[in-house]
Amino acid sequence: MDGGKWADWFRLDLQGGLQHESNGKDGADSRSLNIAYFKPTMKIGRDGGFEFTLAPKAFAYVGDLSDNPDIALYRGYFLLRSTLGWDRGLQLRTEGRIGSHADRGSIQFDLTYPVSEILAGSFSVYLQMQFFHGYGESLLEYNQRSSHFRVGIALYR
Repeated sequence: MDGGKWADWFRLDLQGGLQHESNGKDGADSRSLNIAYFKPTMKIGRDGGFEFTLAPKAFAYVGDLSDNPDIALYRGYFLLRSTLGWDRGLQLRTEGRIGSHADRGSIQFDLTYPVSEILAGSFSVYLQMQFFHGYGESLLEYNQRSSHFRVGIALYR
């Protein structure tokens, strides 16, 4: 199908599926979570150039929530992700959630820059700075507000 003049700078994708999350611990501290989700993504901009992406994600919790029965109060059922920047350059991604109670939720900012060319590597490597504030980052302490600033290396963005 020919997208006409829009095909060069506008793209709409639809994604749905099942997602599993685990904290990787065992025993009394073990936590896991399954969701079914639907995520449309709108991308404006040319590949390799400046781009803006907007991706709302609606989800429902699936399976046993006995370890985290009230997690929806803190993580909610919806998140919104946006990305602004260059595919092969600096990118800022934001992700926000609102819990079932409006005073709970979270915001996360990720700033990434590719360093693959500097390192002369054959795979993608990114310098990443991240800031998180809110509830629900951890499956074990999801009901406690936290703030974290991190700097590191990412293999994917």
